[in-house]
Amino acid sequence: MGESMTTSNRTKSETIQAIQEQIDEVRLLTQSENNNEVKLEEWRISTSRILQRAFSNASVAREFLLKTDAKTFQDAGVSYLEGLIIDVNKGLFEKISPPLSSGSDLIDLQSFHVIIRRIMRNFYKHIEEMYKKPVHGRGTIRQEDLAKISLGNEYDVQRMLFSLIRPIFPEARVEISDDGGYKSVRYDIYLREYETVIEVKCSRPKMSERELTEQLGSDAFHYREKYVYFFIYDKDKIIGNVDAFCKTYHKSLDIDGKQIETIIMQPVVM
Repeated sequence: MGESMTTSNRTKSETIQAIQEQIDEVRLLTQSENNNEVKLEEWRISTSRILQRAFSNASVAREFLLKTDAKTFQDAGVSYLEGLIIDVNKGLFEKISPPLSSGSDLIDLQSFHVIIRRIMRNFYKHIEEMYKKPVHGRGTIRQEDLAKISLGNEYDVQRMLFSLIRPIFPEARVEISDDGGYKSVRYDIYLREYETVIEVKCSRPKMSERELTEQLGSDAFHYREKYVYFFIYDKDKIIGNVDAFCKTYHKSLDIDGKQIETIIMQPVVM
C-alpha cells in the first residue's frame, strides 16, 4: 500500500478506530432500506476526507478515491480500508516522511477553503486588471471591446466566478441539480470532492435586502453539502451594512452541521 508515511496528529489506535468506523458505517448503509447511490457517494467523500486528515501523505486519500467508483466502491473501498488497518498495525506509517513532493497537485481541505475565499474576496481585482486597466498598445485586445462586457445579472457573475475557479479546481461544475428532500435544488457552482456549494446572487434595483435574505435562507435550508458559500454581487447596493449582514447571517444559518459563509462585493465608483 504506501511506502513509509506518518499518521498526522493521531495515535495508531485513533487512526485504526476512525478507519474501522467508516467500514462499519458503509456496511450498515448497504443493509439499510434507505441505501442509495447518493448516500454511498457521500460516504465515499467523507471517508476520503478522514484519510486526508489521518495521514500526512495525501496519496492515501487519493488512492482510495481512484480505487472506488459508483459501481464497485463498496467492496473495493472496504478492502482498501481493511488493508490500511493491517498496514498501520504493522507500523508501515510510523516512519516520518517528507511532505508532499512539489509534483503533487492535490489540494487539501484547509488549503481549498483558503483559495476559494481568496478568489471570491479578490473578485474585483480580476475585473480591474482584465477590463478596466488600459490595454497594451501592441496587443490585439481593444479597450472598446472590453468596455462592452458588463455583469448584468447572476448568470453573468456565475460565469465569471466559475472561470476563475475551474482552472484551479477542474472538477468544479455548474448548474447541478440535487434532491433536497422537500424539493429539488440547483447548485450554482458545485465542488463535490470538497463537499462545497457556491450560491451566486446578484442584486436588482427593485430587490430589497429582506427579499435577498429570504432567498438565502431558503437555499441554506435545502442545501445538503457541508460547506456553503453565498457570493453576493450587490451591484445596486441594497445591503446597508455589509459587515453586519455577513456576521448576522452567518450566525443565523449555523445549523445542521453546515458551515456557511457570505461574501459580498459592492462596486466602488469614484
